[in-house]
Order: sequence, then C-alpha cells, then structure tokens
Amino acid sequence: MSKIKGFVKLQVFAEGSKSESLRPYILFGNGGKLLLYKKDDNPFENQSLKDFIDKFVYIEGELVNEVFEVETIRIIETEQGIMEEEI
Repeated sequence: MSKIKGFVKLQVFAEGSKSESLRPYILFGNGGKLLLYKKDDNPFENQSLKDFIDKFVYIEGELVNEVFEVETIRIIETEQGIMEEEI
C-alpha cells in the first residue's frame, strides 16, 4: 500500500471526449498530479470523495494504470489546523 499527501481539486478529465467530466485529482507541491478513484464509486460522480475537494489530505491506496485507487483518506489540514473525517 502506498501513502501520499497533497491537495484535492476537481479538474477536467478526458477533455473533448465522451468521457469528459470534472474528476478529483490530488495535486503535489512539485506540480505533479494523480487522478483519484475510490473503488465501487461511480467515476462520473465520485460521491465518496466529494467531502475532500479543496482540502489537504493524506491518502493510502494503490497506483493502478495511472489512477490512484483510494483505500483510506483523511483531511490533514483545515483552517482550524485539526484532523477531520476519515473514510
């Protein structure tokens, strides 16, 4: 299992194709990014990741075909500087 941390942001996926949609990516301080996906979630809706959009997070999971499959995710920084939700 891999561990990563960064900022979750909605960005355009597959621009110009039938699959074009806003999907959650984790952005890294070095300019890199990875598409996020939670197993059994609808990739067009990403319901289980919505509460983590625009938050700094710590994620455990696996990189599969250039998509980071989320096992656990938690907020690591908020305006109050405290830990919040975990799924």
